[in-house]
Amino acid sequence: MRTWFTVTALFVLAFWQPAAAQTGNPIIKTNGQAVEVCGIWIKPRLYARTVVTQTEICLENPNTVPLEGELRFPLRESQTVTGFTLSPAVEGGPVMQAVPVPKAKGTKVFEAIERTMADPALMERAEGNIYSLRVYPLMPKVKRVVTVATTEPVVADAKGMNRFDPTLAFAAIRGGKNTVLSVEGDTAGIPIGALRFDPGYKHTGFVRTSPEGTTFSGFLPLDKPRTGLRIDWTAPGGDSVIGSWFERRSYFTADVAISGASVPRPAPAAVALIWDASGSGAMRDHAREFAVLDAYFRKLGRTEVTLVLARDRAEAPRSFAVADGDWSDLRKVLEATPYDGASNPAAWMVPQGFGGDTSVALLVSDGLANWGAAAARFPVTLFTLNTSPQADAGRLRHMAEAANGQYLDLTILSTEQALADLTTLRPRLVALTGDAVDDLVAASVHPESGRLALAGVVTGPKASVTVETVDGAGKVSRKLFSVPLTEDRDSDGFAAKRWASLRIASLQSDGNRHRAEILRLGETFGVISDETSLLALERLEDFLRYKVMPPPGDMRVAYLNRAPSDPLNPKTDTAQIEGLVRRFGELTAWWERDFPKGEKPKPKPEPEGDRAVATGAAVMAPPPVAKPSAVSSGPPSSTAKPAAVEIHLRKWEPNAPYLSSIKEAAAEQRYDAYLAQRAAYANSTAFFIDAADIFFAAGQDDVAVRVLSNVAELGWSNRSLLRILAYRLLQSGRPDLAMTPLTRVRDLAPEEPQSWRDLGLAHAAAGDTQEAVNFLWHVASHPWDWRFADIDLISLGELNALAARAKTVDLSGIDPRLLRNLPVDLRTVLTWDADNTDMDLWVTDPNGESAFYANRLTYQGGHMSRDFTGGLGPEEFMLKRAKAGTYEVRVKFYGHNQQVLSPYTTVMMKFSSGFGTDGQKDQDIVLRLSGRGESVFVGTFEVKGDGSGQ
Repeated sequence: MRTWFTVTALFVLAFWQPAAAQTGNPIIKTNGQAVEVCGIWIKPRLYARTVVTQTEICLENPNTVPLEGELRFPLRESQTVTGFTLSPAVEGGPVMQAVPVPKAKGTKVFEAIERTMADPALMERAEGNIYSLRVYPLMPKVKRVVTVATTEPVVADAKGMNRFDPTLAFAAIRGGKNTVLSVEGDTAGIPIGALRFDPGYKHTGFVRTSPEGTTFSGFLPLDKPRTGLRIDWTAPGGDSVIGSWFERRSYFTADVAISGASVPRPAPAAVALIWDASGSGAMRDHAREFAVLDAYFRKLGRTEVTLVLARDRAEAPRSFAVADGDWSDLRKVLEATPYDGASNPAAWMVPQGFGGDTSVALLVSDGLANWGAAAARFPVTLFTLNTSPQADAGRLRHMAEAANGQYLDLTILSTEQALADLTTLRPRLVALTGDAVDDLVAASVHPESGRLALAGVVTGPKASVTVETVDGAGKVSRKLFSVPLTEDRDSDGFAAKRWASLRIASLQSDGNRHRAEILRLGETFGVISDETSLLALERLEDFLRYKVMPPPGDMRVAYLNRAPSDPLNPKTDTAQIEGLVRRFGELTAWWERDFPKGEKPKPKPEPEGDRAVATGAAVMAPPPVAKPSAVSSGPPSSTAKPAAVEIHLRKWEPNAPYLSSIKEAAAEQRYDAYLAQRAAYANSTAFFIDAADIFFAAGQDDVAVRVLSNVAELGWSNRSLLRILAYRLLQSGRPDLAMTPLTRVRDLAPEEPQSWRDLGLAHAAAGDTQEAVNFLWHVASHPWDWRFADIDLISLGELNALAARAKTVDLSGIDPRLLRNLPVDLRTVLTWDADNTDMDLWVTDPNGESAFYANRLTYQGGHMSRDFTGGLGPEEFMLKRAKAGTYEVRVKFYGHNQQVLSPYTTVMMKFSSGFGTDGQKDQDIVLRLSGRGESVFVGTFEVKGDGSGQ
């Protein structure tokens, strides 16, 4: 049993623009104690049109307990994380260098090692351009330094000047007294035009030029407000080609000038404005969006606009006339639009029948998707516009370019530049070909500032690339340039990583189809993607245990000299099946045994005081059973007649200050009452769940689903939040909507059997029995970590019950020894949202005897599954034949040993009568438990029969 726990601190870095400072002062906090930023050191290296940066961030924990730190930061679309290191937790230890791993494996290994109190670190892409870096532990009074490596191309402005500010990432960060943000960089022979500091603040800096290039340095105080440090240099006019050698292959990245005529774009016959009004839309810069729309409509003068507001679903389209550039009626609607609900890309579509040869669509969105299906291809030219610091620019770019349009990043472009892109036909890429080159890829089909970024693999000497473009007037041009074959073994691999990043971006538009290739590229080149993360481990035994190849050096040599074991999967599938057959036989023997239904002669006293938490495999002995009989392999049966049972669930009545005004409002005013409270509780999962319950109870289901869908906006990479959302949707009878968050959980944590079981049960609720059986068999037939004891057996029982009630289902892939339905009068199952959390299911029968973790078999035959002390569940109670009377069901929150502080744990319980029979009836309930030791009454079974089942 652990005697202490740590907490997660959230540290948000704004990596894109100084406007991030407007969001407040993001700094690590826990219990009022701030984790201090004790210094930031930025070391950029400037190439002709590219910057490679090493950023060191010093963190110090002033608290008396260890912490897990999580740094979340957005990057621009063009920025690529190429690595990170972490200083040791104890003085004298080795610097931990991260290595690429499959994303799901990275999470699994990090959390497994964290449970042993060791020293892992993990960086991954959370969603869109948002990255997460988890560090454990931040020990009391100890400084740790995280070093993050990034690369990014630099686009010249209209005057031909490159501008780069290495400090923008930290505009909102405050350090302690006398702490500084230091910049020390160099160039590859590029003359620096100016080094400019913020006026009004103390600073020093110098520029020194030598034949090898230019070095520069300076610093800014971290304890005072600031806007940044800007470096300007003249963009070279010619083509830039950089080569590098990586893993026995030569790569290049190029920045090529493109010429050609630009002509006015024909005025559109009509405009469709798809306005993303989801919850995340509130983060967008609407003033900039309105400025672009104002300039565009003034340019058009007269047009018809069809407005579609898109959230978890699209609202009915509305039409507006624009005359003499006046779009005030439309603007008033947009200014009054509330931002609420999830982001469904299937809702980003023009109305049916809209369009013509010259019609265009404008999608104003951050591109983040967390609901529904994928976006369809637009039937008209599409421009996508984004003003949010947190966005999925890759999705927006692909959507626009697939519809002959363009992605406009309004966090970078001025209103004038955006207007020119909307109203001008410019040169665009048609094809890339070449000699002695392979796998050519471009960042976009649209040159930026007249230049096209591309990369490829060089396969031989005298390599060349031909760039074919078509200009605004329709004229086709071809440009040829040479590419050197680089064989420099000391190359830093920049061009190779740039190629890999562009290649991954090109595949990401159909990510599900190309998952294997994206994974291979991420692992090979050490690039973070949707399929790969970067993991840093401290100990050789951890690399061996989890089969992770260490970084080059002594650790890798030691790793290769030892044969890795595989304790994570100690059993083969055959061993798993044989073990399951044995345990299923024991369960069948319990089911076949007759138990007395009278009064228990002498009730077993319940234990008093605390109990020990099992930290290894379950230690309780299995309930006594009769000698196992042969398991029937014949067809499942569901002919048993269940007892007459009524289920009564506790009515969940949360006591929160925001509920009364929403509940008491008239139906037509209830949504406005909810919106009035929303801003104050925008980050509260409980608020959205409780408010949705009010709308569900009032029969306003569409509004309830919108409100509930906000949970997906709060954490699309948070498995706990997604499970809560899915459980509540299932409780509301919407398994179709629960599929999306549950599929996401499965993708995030395929190593957790609950991810597969939840998805299987959702398919069952949706009436897709075959798919449900397939998922449940996956749980039953695969070996899992010891923390998930008996989930295979519980899932097998659910599979057999489904199969018994189905008309037709294919069971040919299932071992026939495991095909037998075991119908019962009463069954209740407890699951919960949190890992490393111990919840206990208690069921008290009419005899007054409780079935729970320490009394797993009651006098009348109540059967409790093994205790789940490691989190998530399920825990299952079954009674084959129930005597008449009341069965009270409670949940007890024993405690947790999480590395995070959470205000509550959410539990879902399923009550079933006649389980496994044609008369099966189910009721679900979702509850929140707020603290250790809390015992909550959930509901009752009222058995009306005599317990004989007749």
